Amino acid sequence: MIPVVVLTGFLGSGKTTLLNRLFRARPPGRGRFAIVVNEFGDVGVDAALLPSAETRQVELPGGCVCCQLVDDLQTTLDDLVEAAPDLDTIVIETTGIANPLPISWTLESPPLDARLRLAAIVAVVDPFEHEAARRESPSADAQVRYADLLVVSKLDRGPRDVDALVASLRERNDAAPILLEPPERVAPVLWRFLEDPPPPAAAGVRDPAAGDHADGLTSVAVDAPDVYDLEALAEALEALPPSIIRMKGVLRVVDGERGALRPALYAVHRVGARVSAEPAPAASPTPLVAIGRDVDPAGVADCLRAAVLPSESG
Repeated sequence: MIPVVVLTGFLGSGKTTLLNRLFRARPPGRGRFAIVVNEFGDVGVDAALLPSAETRQVELPGGCVCCQLVDDLQTTLDDLVEAAPDLDTIVIETTGIANPLPISWTLESPPLDARLRLAAIVAVVDPFEHEAARRESPSADAQVRYADLLVVSKLDRGPRDVDALVASLRERNDAAPILLEPPERVAPVLWRFLEDPPPPAAAGVRDPAAGDHADGLTSVAVDAPDVYDLEALAEALEALPPSIIRMKGVLRVVDGERGALRPALYAVHRVGARVSAEPAPAASPTPLVAIGRDVDPAGVADCLRAAVLPSESG
């Protein structure tokens, strides 16, 4: 399944700037991007600014992707996957007045849910204009409320009360990590959220080397040998603190929500606050790896224990 990142944020917050930085900072070995750009109006100015050499770029002009263009979005994504089966990531850049929730419903509903996985909703917040944007449109609050990751932009542009902004964001979203990085650091750190964690050297062991990679982040790996209820596991993992920025493991799960009542191997992901899963073509389970700051292996193990199914289910 192809991971999809929904990039949202109010008008002028810096979404396209961040998208260009993400493209330039791609880690080695990443495959092709597909960028779906939505502009409210007749001419999509932002689309002209985006890189094209290694991307498949599609523009949906003339409406808001969160409402009028949902059918067009579904058709576009289907066409993208058919035309470019080697896609590594799809990024949907919404118009600045979009509510991201209907987009997530579209991605998580048939038929797209069989081919795509909503990896994260990333909201870009302008520290200078955010409060004014909230007064102008309820979309500014919706973008923050439904985000899995919050990126504060323009931190190189003079004084601002960051503490007050963070407190305001936390009133509407207490689970999403908040990136407060200078512009040159945002893209590499955001890739750290989106990339799969490396395989663990030993399950249950904290990886001190991870602290050398990105601002003190460490990783832990916890064995997951049982069969788990996928819905219960997702609920438990979502409740872990925002200091955990990325998780992945291949686990034997029962996906009752989709009517799959026999255990099967699934890749279970958490990016920011969002947990998603997909069938995995693996031969055997792997430990569940968590990356973040001050990651508590006991907390991760508690989530697994809470979702274990009785042995007769396996």
